[in-house]
Amino acid sequence: MTTSDAAGSAEDDARTLMARRIRGVLAVDPGATALTFQGRSFPWSYYADAIADLDTLLAGFPDAKRVGIVLRNRPAQLSAVVATIATGRSVVTLSPHLGDVGLAEDIIDQAPDVLIADTDDWSREAVTAAAESVGAVPVCAGVERALVSHPVSWLPAPALKPTGGVAVLMMTSGTTGRPKRVELTYPKMVAAFRAAGTPVDDAQEPRLYNRPAILWASLAHISGLYFVIAHALEGRGVALLEKFDVDDWVELVREHRPGYVRLAPTALRMVLNAELPREVFESVSAVGSGTAPLPPDLADAFEERYGVPVLGVYGATEFAGAIAGWSLKAKREWGARKRGSAGRAHPGVELRIVDPQNGDLRPTGQVGLLEARGGQLSDDGSWVRTTDLASLDEDGFLFIHGRADDAINRGGFKIPPSVIEDALAEHPAVDESSAVGVPHVRLGEVPVVAVTLTGPATEDELLEFLAQRLTRYQRPVELKIVDQLPRTPSMKISRAIVREQIFRAGRKA
Repeated sequence: MTTSDAAGSAEDDARTLMARRIRGVLAVDPGATALTFQGRSFPWSYYADAIADLDTLLAGFPDAKRVGIVLRNRPAQLSAVVATIATGRSVVTLSPHLGDVGLAEDIIDQAPDVLIADTDDWSREAVTAAAESVGAVPVCAGVERALVSHPVSWLPAPALKPTGGVAVLMMTSGTTGRPKRVELTYPKMVAAFRAAGTPVDDAQEPRLYNRPAILWASLAHISGLYFVIAHALEGRGVALLEKFDVDDWVELVREHRPGYVRLAPTALRMVLNAELPREVFESVSAVGSGTAPLPPDLADAFEERYGVPVLGVYGATEFAGAIAGWSLKAKREWGARKRGSAGRAHPGVELRIVDPQNGDLRPTGQVGLLEARGGQLSDDGSWVRTTDLASLDEDGFLFIHGRADDAINRGGFKIPPSVIEDALAEHPAVDESSAVGVPHVRLGEVPVVAVTLTGPATEDELLEFLAQRLTRYQRPVELKIVDQLPRTPSMKISRAIVREQIFRAGRKA
């Protein structure tokens, strides 16, 4: 068997495994509730109908495998993801948060065989024109039936490009620059689910869980889409929010009494600032937090206020999910001694730290570039180099120290933005901050920083505060206090937008 034959066999096996698992879950109790949204419940048969309807809608195009979905956080779009995976096709993620021109360009660039969008998006003329230009089969994300034919004036003629074993063609969040596409193959997805303990193999009998997971993260981001598939594989229902809102989220926590909830650092801060009564969390044994670095002070403050441990995870879109994190058991044993750690490598994942210049292994405790190896990272077992600066301690705990590709190069001096942001976090009036580099004729780049506040402070005061804590070359040349920091759909602070919108002008002197 050739290498390509072996790869193809692995892709087929993983595709079949995931499809069989999802269909097995849907057959356990089709009438049980699988999904709630805005006060309405949908049974597991809603997913099964979407699977059948997708096959019917594409009956005339048996080779149509690339399914573009404009991923609003709504039941039909969630069902479309489940149906695409359960039929062995490829999800092409399309973000509803893009402007008309941006979304149309993305549709044209990706040329999906099928375009699934709801009436809000089909009414965007640029979207319809883009779908027509690539000959996509038009499908409307409905309500009573998740997937129905969308009437158009053109005759579909999809491009029918090969999928290459891709389960999800995922767009990154674009926190540092223009978003790019990442191919998450079926074998990588299976490996990611196994590493996280999500049942996917035949040896684990399909079952349904009584308490649903609350899902608010954007389905157009890995933190939302990953869990759509994971919950379908494990048989856990979903209480879906169109976007994160503290009051709406609390209402679902009170109603469904989950044992585990997920809050990205930004959402964690919003819940902390809301000063909720402790009884909101009486059913919750732990809070998972990912998608962005978790500030230790934020985790400490949340745990002190609500009495619930926060379990950070480390991952990336390219990894098909998390590759390291905290378990509740590890938190109880090691939490106080490993404050600020992102946890330990997940099962089946190896981590190491290397010198950024020559690739030599760095000793325990020293900072360098993080490399990882595992089934969800590469198909050939090779080490994958990240752009994260990290260290590993003697007990295997991972500490993240910023991103190498974010570093601001000020005349040859490299400044990780986290150095400035961490210093500002020590000021009692600072809520959040984002440091970026802007062009400078003489130095190449200089650091600037945008700040949001929770108390009184002036820009001059904060600059003086930094002057007492940073070396001369690390100090930002400008600090702006803003009402809010721009965010991606996954609620990460977008450095790209901070740079482009808050600091429009480059430095000339």
